[in-house]
Amino acid sequence: MPVYNIKYEDEAIVHIREISRWYEAVKDGLGKEFVDELNKKVQILTKQPKIARIVYENRRFFTLNRFPHHIVFVIDENKHNVEIVAVIHPKRNIRP
Repeated sequence: MPVYNIKYEDEAIVHIREISRWYEAVKDGLGKEFVDELNKKVQILTKQPKIARIVYENRRFFTLNRFPHHIVFVIDENKHNVEIVAVIHPKRNIRP
């Protein structure tokens, strides 16, 4: 089974920082807990990216357990990359 590399689009990094700051403002340490859970899910994607369902075109959603957010990503089979496009709240529309 191939191991996939993780690539983050700039927009995804912005989303992660914004969400982390928001949680940190709610409670000290909660932003770090969000990032820790996100990183655990991303590690799963390095080995099993197809575990996540396709939601829109070729974009897949992988849901965090504790926090109401989805990792939105695409798989580049040729390069063995998982390209994280965004981290979003379920009520946010991902369609361009």
